[in-house]
Amino acid sequence: MATRDDSLAILDATGPALRRLTGALDDAALDFRPAPDAWSIREVLAHLVDDEAFIMRQRLARIVKEDRPDLASHDEKRWYASRNTARDARDELLADFQTQRGASLGVARLLSPADWQRVGFQPEYGEFTAEGWLERWADHDTVHLNQIEQTLLAYQQQQ
Repeated sequence: MATRDDSLAILDATGPALRRLTGALDDAALDFRPAPDAWSIREVLAHLVDDEAFIMRQRLARIVKEDRPDLASHDEKRWYASRNTARDARDELLADFQTQRGASLGVARLLSPADWQRVGFQPEYGEFTAEGWLERWADHDTVHLNQIEQTLLAYQQQQ
């Protein structure tokens, strides 16, 4: 089990890692799909931006502000099918992620020890504390950073 500081460090490092992994990629690399039903790197970046703005920080805020909130499931495939793609250029996605992540870290750093022990409920995950949500959030980042690395490797092997 990660500590709060470990999870915050992962969240803090994700933006620079995204920039390092994707900052020099061209559109062909960004839009490559390693399998027909897999996400491209651009889609992973967009997912991270959307989740940061609309899911991750919002859930943390509700856990802290409400008594045991019921947090709705998120159908990311449905969301992605109808999301606004006007800012899906690589540099815009990276900048938008950094802006949203900065706001999220600002909120997280305002929380008291008691805030971190507050509880929320989500059908997929059951009951968890704000600190438990933070750990899931950091795990989510790690999963998608690994996904980007694997997709990039598959792309490079096809070149």
